[in-house]
Amino acid sequence: MTLPRLPLAIHTNVAELLDQLRAAQLAEFGDGASFLRRERKGRFYWYVRSRQTQGDRPERYLGPETPELLETIESAKAAKTAAGDRRLLVRSLRAAGLHAPDDRTGRTLKAMARAGVFRLRAAVVGTVAFQTYGSALGFVLPSQAVRTGDLDIAQDRGISVTIDDGLDRPFLDMLRTADPTFSPVPKLGPSKSATYRTPDGYAVDVLTTSRHAGDEETSRLDALNTDATPLRFLDFLLRETVETVVLYDDGVLVRVPTPARYAVHKLIVSRKRGQANPKRRKDLEQAQALIHALAHDDPFALREAYAEARGRGEAWREPLDQAVSLLPSEARAALEG
Repeated sequence: MTLPRLPLAIHTNVAELLDQLRAAQLAEFGDGASFLRRERKGRFYWYVRSRQTQGDRPERYLGPETPELLETIESAKAAKTAAGDRRLLVRSLRAAGLHAPDDRTGRTLKAMARAGVFRLRAAVVGTVAFQTYGSALGFVLPSQAVRTGDLDIAQDRGISVTIDDGLDRPFLDMLRTADPTFSPVPKLGPSKSATYRTPDGYAVDVLTTSRHAGDEETSRLDALNTDATPLRFLDFLLRETVETVVLYDDGVLVRVPTPARYAVHKLIVSRKRGQANPKRRKDLEQAQALIHALAHDDPFALREAYAEARGRGEAWREPLDQAVSLLPSEARAALEG
């Protein structure tokens, strides 16, 4: 597989848009916002307090302390709204061939970002996440692997339990700010739902990590104010997530799994789908594209993710080995070193 590289200028513009969105997210808390550092079990975490965050939740969670977050906080203190400039940048990136979501997915992601879904460490998973990797890695991804008709959002259950923050409204109410026709799809009774659907079939699925095979059909995610479907192997995917840009409107700042973990996870789930499931082939196409990109730019991350998954036991090694046997020799070599 050969993937065209993005020109350096385009890749640089993506990084600039990402920095602007990070600063804009914090600037939305308003003039006079104060940024607070908290210590928990030897690690430091940052929160923000402003006029917009008074009431039941006077402080909003920003994340664990990193050099990038500290730099963003400093930028946000003096940031000015520049949505018009960001829109022009988004249009130029889309014109350069980078993938963008359909309008409804874009509106839904923007509503989630405004509500704080991704600030609360939830992540986009599935094909919508894959669409963002081209701009992040500097490659043009194959168009046949980026088509989708739904949106998957996932949050680690442990994070949802321990994080000292959450959405101000039910997840469904937040979705309806993007499309008022969203309705819950009940599970185990009318009071529980992990899927929200529009009359024409567009679906948002909320997923979470599974602790064991006996998990109930749904688990409660207090931070996101919704139920979620527990899935096996999802803890591997969500163990490391990164911020990236969705090319819609003036840009949407979201979280996605690291490309290496996404690629290895897709290899596993491709073998868990039925033979007739068309997603099986797309899983392999997405994994192969990311393996190609990472083999050039970050081979160590790829091999580490692959080795970690294989080290989790036979239930992980068997589907991985089956999927890897279907890859071209250069992709197998990139994984195995």
